[in-house]
Amino acid sequence: MAKQIIRHELVEISIPANSTLTRFQFPDIPNLRNSMIWGLQVYTIDEINNSPISQQALLSHTNVLHRSFITLVNYGGKEFLKQAPSILFNTTSFNLQTSTNAYETDIKSFVGQKVNYPKSFIEFTTSPSGIANLSYLVSVYYSLPIEEEKKESGYSFGKRR
Repeated sequence: MAKQIIRHELVEISIPANSTLTRFQFPDIPNLRNSMIWGLQVYTIDEINNSPISQQALLSHTNVLHRSFITLVNYGGKEFLKQAPSILFNTTSFNLQTSTNAYETDIKSFVGQKVNYPKSFIEFTTSPSGIANLSYLVSVYYSLPIEEEKKESGYSFGKRR
């Protein structure tokens, strides 16, 4: 079954050089406030060399897929996704070094939960930092609340407001 993308936001979590931290918060992104989440995708340096946001290199395959866990918190403070292994959300089969063909498998879907991103975080079993700043890159597939989506669906080239 094909999945439809309603809206997409690329989110970067910066990992400072030489940091000893193992927990990193999601940033506060205005487009994602009060939005409903439908899917996540995480990336490693095997799939994307540098973040298009900061130009920093992405974390390694091992750090993202074997040592990191995602916790998402709703606006009521409830952790509805708690320490989910990031590998669950890396569903692209693609390696920049060995292939030019990419495909997606076993997409994990959400049901429109509202995420309080500044309260949500990524945890690592050991500090993922290196000698340079690195990035943890996530695609968030989302929609606005229904009334806002209806309002925006009325826009067209001939009917600008």
